[in-house]
Amino acid sequence: MESASMNNSSPNSADMSAAIFRWYRFSKEAMDDVMKISQPLWEVYLKGLSTMMPELENIDLRKINALYRGYDCNIPETECPPYCVCEMEWDACEGGTVTGSIEIKNTGKQSISFNVSADTFRSHTDNSGVAPQLSPANFTLAPGEARIVGITVKAEDNFNQSDTYISQVKVRGRYEQCVRLKLRVRHTNKPVCSVEHGEIPKRIVAHNWYDHFQCEELCFQPVSTATFNDQPSTGVVGATVANDANLATAPAAKRRTRKKATKKRAAAKKKS
Repeated sequence: MESASMNNSSPNSADMSAAIFRWYRFSKEAMDDVMKISQPLWEVYLKGLSTMMPELENIDLRKINALYRGYDCNIPETECPPYCVCEMEWDACEGGTVTGSIEIKNTGKQSISFNVSADTFRSHTDNSGVAPQLSPANFTLAPGEARIVGITVKAEDNFNQSDTYISQVKVRGRYEQCVRLKLRVRHTNKPVCSVEHGEIPKRIVAHNWYDHFQCEELCFQPVSTATFNDQPSTGVVGATVANDANLATAPAAKRRTRKKATKKRAAAKKKS
């Protein structure tokens, strides 16, 4: 009896299905009505968006952002200038000297006293102990006045050849600024040439193309003492010309060799 009463009080499954169907039908009809109403608006939106797409690609977002900032309540901000104003760089030969200059100008409305100093050149692993020479190091500039500070760096033996050294020139007036210096030192290129000088070289040449006789000729003309003294100074101090006996006898030996060759050819013609 109790179970029968419980079944009667619970909702019928058929009623539940009918209610769900009615709710779905109403929702679908409402959605269709919304789509019908919004369809023209949606088409206009898509058409306008497709027309604007090429223009949107050319829009500078930074300008839009700047325009937006012009209408908000944020306080505009500015950036401070860098501590190191610029960088100077040199490639120096070992033992050489490099130079540069810094122009300092007073852009204020009052006179300013300046002091200029420099740190020693340092690499990642080494401190050279060498600082740039600055001239002048102390001076006063009136408003609008400028002064050139000369920089001189001597590439001494304190620098390692494979390192890059950094130094900072500090300019102190009302506040402090710096100029960064970069230095690389390379080995000095010293060309060396070796000259071997002794007997005058000789070469062997054929007397004529149709015989088998040969002659000796000097490759270079002998230099006499008189000829040497007539030459302009070459910077060689105490140079002398050796008295080579072969130099004097070389022309005579050449004539004897040719004479013998002529006699041999004459004898060969008689036999034939």
